[in-house]
Amino acid sequence: MDQIAAILRENPEDKILAFTCNWCSYAGADLAGISRYDYPTTVRGIRVMCSGRISVKFILEAFRLGAGMVLLSGCRLTETGSDCHYISGNVWAEKRARRIEGMLERVGIDKRRFRLEWVSAAEGDKWADIIRAMTKQLKEMGHEHIVTENKRVRPALEEQIAKLAPKAAPAAQVRSSKGVDE
Repeated sequence: MDQIAAILRENPEDKILAFTCNWCSYAGADLAGISRYDYPTTVRGIRVMCSGRISVKFILEAFRLGAGMVLLSGCRLTETGSDCHYISGNVWAEKRARRIEGMLERVGIDKRRFRLEWVSAAEGDKWADIIRAMTKQLKEMGHEHIVTENKRVRPALEEQIAKLAPKAAPAAQVRSSKGVDE
């Protein structure tokens, strides 16, 4: 959560926040840089071990803090199988992404602002293409549209995040050696 807040501290509406899995999509993004593929600087990444570990709460928090767009990217998932290092992490990520899409739609966030993409470590060109396409979409939606939408949906996002917060356990009473509550 601290990384999300730090990335979105300034001009969040102009940024694409990307959650990338360590093994594939992060490596694909790295390959794009090493290969010097041309793509915009609108993207800011958070490297995670697996796309399947991304909490709904992270995505909602990114939008609550004003992110222009959010990208969830992991190891390739195709009709014939999964390249996930954790066997089915990307299957879980896909299920979670569909749930997130529904939540975002209910609170009133434009569905184009959240995207799920599979990028292998060898697909630096694909990473660059995705970021170029998302940046184009971000500019087409317009800064003011995103700012207005963010203000309108913030209370609903805060409500959804509160629902996802773990319930606090009742505080245990402390007894002194004399058996009296302190």
